[in-house]
Amino acid sequence: MPYEPEVLITMVRIGRSMGIAGYIRNVIVGVIAGIFMIMPGASGATVTVIFGIYERLIHDVSKLRNIISDWKFLLTVAIGGFIGVVICSKGLDFLVDSYEVPLMFFFAVLILMQIPDIKKQSDDGEKYTPMNLLALVCGFLVMIGILFIGLQTSEQMESPGPIIMFFAGMVYVVCALSPGISGSTILLALGLFGAVIEGVGNLQFGTLIPLIVGALIGVILFAKIIDRCVTQHRKSTYLAILGLTLGSVVTVTVEAILKMDGDDMLVPIAVCIVAGIIAGYAMHLFSKYYASKE
Repeated sequence: MPYEPEVLITMVRIGRSMGIAGYIRNVIVGVIAGIFMIMPGASGATVTVIFGIYERLIHDVSKLRNIISDWKFLLTVAIGGFIGVVICSKGLDFLVDSYEVPLMFFFAVLILMQIPDIKKQSDDGEKYTPMNLLALVCGFLVMIGILFIGLQTSEQMESPGPIIMFFAGMVYVVCALSPGISGSTILLALGLFGAVIEGVGNLQFGTLIPLIVGALIGVILFAKIIDRCVTQHRKSTYLAILGLTLGSVVTVTVEAILKMDGDDMLVPIAVCIVAGIIAGYAMHLFSKYYASKE
């Protein structure tokens, strides 16, 4: 559910006294978001919206004093996110090489299953205004534009320098903070995805340090913009997020269909679609449980 600024402040105060169970829940949400962050076509920010912590995260990282006052919440989510990113990076090469198309259908269905939960974030009992609907359409069109970017062939850089990795970190985190937009897809289009995955998966600090520095600067700059949008234009912002999410389903589905080669993938695709439905419903139940404990 959307939060007013006063509610956010109360949540921060509650977070200071959060027990072990709360920390574990935050880590689990972070792991799920981390996995979504690193998978092409998926969005980690969408996961935080589903679990109702997106607004709190943005509010916290937009100002230094918020980071300090709510550091336990941020740390537990960040630890989970790092675990999810590393786990996914380790197994991503095998999964993409062997089951890329079925995996894309899995994520498309998984994202589709979360649409009702995301829509609830924009419900405030008021009628939609033309500005609200424009935000929805613009969000959808952004993802269609990203689809065309992803369809362009782009050679992957083998050894990008620290300056390039610094800007890759900034680009990635701006996308990662935008629900529905896959930072990995953008890096793939820029030819940087392979280098980032290799650096994170193998813990190559020459790659990680400039990447993390760029990401931190991107967070500080972009979070302020999003925090202002959520505070001053809440409904339009969440409808734009809904549009981005709907567009991401179309994007992933179209890319998966275009990559299909023959009928040998039909059974794995069917299995992944069913798995996506089950996982999507499980995420829905867990998000309700998480919200009930906050």
